Amino acid sequence: MNDRRRQYVLLGLALALIVTGTLATGLLPSTAPYQILAGALIVAGFAVGYVGVGAIKLPE
Repeated sequence: MNDRRRQYVLLGLALALIVTGTLATGLLPSTAPYQILAGALIVAGFAVGYVGVGAIKLPE
């Protein structure tokens, strides 16, 4: 996969994870396991986005 395509795919995935996690905080019950799951989705989205902008180089 070329670099530009990989960047767009990762940024799209990051956006989807962040939006899903944010919506989940309002839709899921306010018990700890569900809120931890929603928070983990948001953190994962930022991690994928960080890789997507090239701040971390992944091995080929």
